[in-house]
Amino acid sequence: MTNKDERYIKIAKACLRALNDVSTGTEDTQKNIQSVYDAIDLAFRTEFSTIEQSRYIAEQALVAIDNLSSGSSLEQAKHIAQAALKSMDHPEASGKHH
Repeated sequence: MTNKDERYIKIAKACLRALNDVSTGTEDTQKNIQSVYDAIDLAFRTEFSTIEQSRYIAEQALVAIDNLSSGSSLEQAKHIAQAALKSMDHPEASGKHH
């Protein structure tokens, strides 16, 4: 999972790309504004999608731990938690995305 600074840098880069790609003519101002808006929107949706995937993985791990029988070991709970953390580092490997 990326940290806050990395997410903001990705969003800032998307904005800068959009600003660099827009035309300089004043007749295209509204089009340029829309292009920048679209770039910002896409960057935020992409970053929040990653956060949502991590939240879903964590929720599923907590449900699995909650469903362990009272005779289950701490090791089983740790295994579930470690698998969730590993999936959060590489959400595409978890096989399930919400």
